[in-house]
Amino acid sequence: MSRLLFFLLLVAVLALGAHLWLTAGTPVADVSAREMNPQDVRVVSVTPPRVAARDAEEARRELQGLAGAACVEFSGIAPDDLARARAAFAALALGDRLVERPVEDVSRYWVFAPPARDRRAAEAAVAQMRRQGVSDLSIRPDNAISLGVFSSEDAGRRFLASVEAKGVKGAQLGPFAKELRDVTMLVREPDTETVARLAIMQRDFAGSRLRAVTCPAPDASAAPPQAAAAAPAAAPAR
Repeated sequence: MSRLLFFLLLVAVLALGAHLWLTAGTPVADVSAREMNPQDVRVVSVTPPRVAARDAEEARRELQGLAGAACVEFSGIAPDDLARARAAFAALALGDRLVERPVEDVSRYWVFAPPARDRRAAEAAVAQMRRQGVSDLSIRPDNAISLGVFSSEDAGRRFLASVEAKGVKGAQLGPFAKELRDVTMLVREPDTETVARLAIMQRDFAGSRLRAVTCPAPDASAAPPQAAAAAPAAAPAR
């Protein structure tokens, strides 16, 4: 029996030696050649466990706060991201529970006289203003009269005060053109799954915010986005 064990051990040793001898000259595969730009690979940051746990807890509390909300607002979508955001929200299949609300900034102001009853009345008003010393007037298609377009509200107010000092009555200051700052998506009656998907989507849109809000009146929330006002043929901005 001892001879048999000795013989088996000897065979095993010889087999192992033969394997090592045969593989000694085999080159080891160089996997570094497969790396793309290895010199650029670096560790950007490592989140400490405490920070990761805190962030996870904050995310959990945020989702709890949104759960059961009548309306959830996904705000701060940049104009450049709008097409991508619309596609992401379309995938949620929210139907009429989703309302898109633009947030606009006034980029131009104008001083104007409200629309006259007809073209003849508008022309008569223009003639009167010119006699009062106001120039650069133009009549819009709706028979409103533009007295001037301005790049700031203060400049418009100063001009309005100057024409009123000349005896012009009924002139007003108002927004002339608007620019889209960002877009808010309002979701009515979101369920738990929708809230979770919105929280995940938020990571893909820098600067966006997700919060529970009071639902606006149906007619206010259903209003279509207002396009920026088209500039009529009027005096250049001052």
